[in-house]
Amino acid sequence: MKQILIIRFGALGDLCLLAWSLSRFAQSTEASNCRVTLVTKAAFAPLMEKVRGIDQVIALPTGGFSQLRHLAAQLRAQKFDAIVDAHNILRSHLLLMLMGKRPVCRLKKHTTARLALLGFRKSHPHLNTTMIQRFDALFDSLVVNPAAEFCAPLASLKNPNPGSMPLLGMAPGAQWTSKRWPEENFRDLLQRHCQKNDDPVRIFLGPREDDWFPGSGLAGVAANYPQVEIIQGRTLVEVAGLLAECSMVVTNDSGLLHMAEAVGTPVLAFFGPTVRQFGYFPHLPGSRVLEVELDCRPCSRNGKRDCHRGDLACLKHTGPDLVHETLAQMSRASESSQ
Repeated sequence: MKQILIIRFGALGDLCLLAWSLSRFAQSTEASNCRVTLVTKAAFAPLMEKVRGIDQVIALPTGGFSQLRHLAAQLRAQKFDAIVDAHNILRSHLLLMLMGKRPVCRLKKHTTARLALLGFRKSHPHLNTTMIQRFDALFDSLVVNPAAEFCAPLASLKNPNPGSMPLLGMAPGAQWTSKRWPEENFRDLLQRHCQKNDDPVRIFLGPREDDWFPGSGLAGVAANYPQVEIIQGRTLVEVAGLLAECSMVVTNDSGLLHMAEAVGTPVLAFFGPTVRQFGYFPHLPGSRVLEVELDCRPCSRNGKRDCHRGDLACLKHTGPDLVHETLAQMSRASESSQ
């Protein structure tokens, strides 16, 4: 049995994208004689244990150099036949150095190509590949079964007996404010949706939403309708299961976008400061993206910087009317495909 070690510490979205490659690797001819171990942050370990194709998850310990050295000793004892650095950062390099091992391959980040796009608006062919394709490239013997191309890697978390009513999910948060579709637009979308039907709605909130959601207009509208459920303070596995029960999810460019798709739920995603060439666009055929073409896009590598225009036009110019109509189109397309 060939022992394979995959190193990817975070973040949530990247791990969910890596899960597609690991799941498809599990269907390759080589995988039947392989055992795959993933090293990742402790916060993500319980979720990644649910991914098809991962046999063991080892949590990266918190702490400094001594903890990393202890992990290296633990990994050395398992005598891996092949190591894949799917993160390619200083800490993964240091871990490998402490193990006294070299990886068979490392994730290609195409940093120079991204900087050229940001600084000079020059697009390189390397940026035509998605993050999933870049993770796929780590497995040179990967054989993808076309019939299983969109078999979600976290499909095991889907409820085998879903409810009969469509369930709309909303994920209004993001790591940075500059990546969030305006709260008042989510408020208006929720208001319109609830006025037209009694279908249940789930609003998914993370710890960063504690700063703005309480007392917001969106919270006020949610409180007026009993079919709206606020999802907060749950484990990642619980959140994934709740996302799996949604018919579709309206989301920003965030980790929840990729978690929703990893459980098989299509998304309607807003992309503002980030663009397709960065590799994080939705993957499922039923998903859609709304974006505004502006000369200033992309304005940062990951959307962290504040809008230099000061108006966040890339997101504010996408109104609730367009979103409502796009959701209706997605719903009709889903019904016709069933």
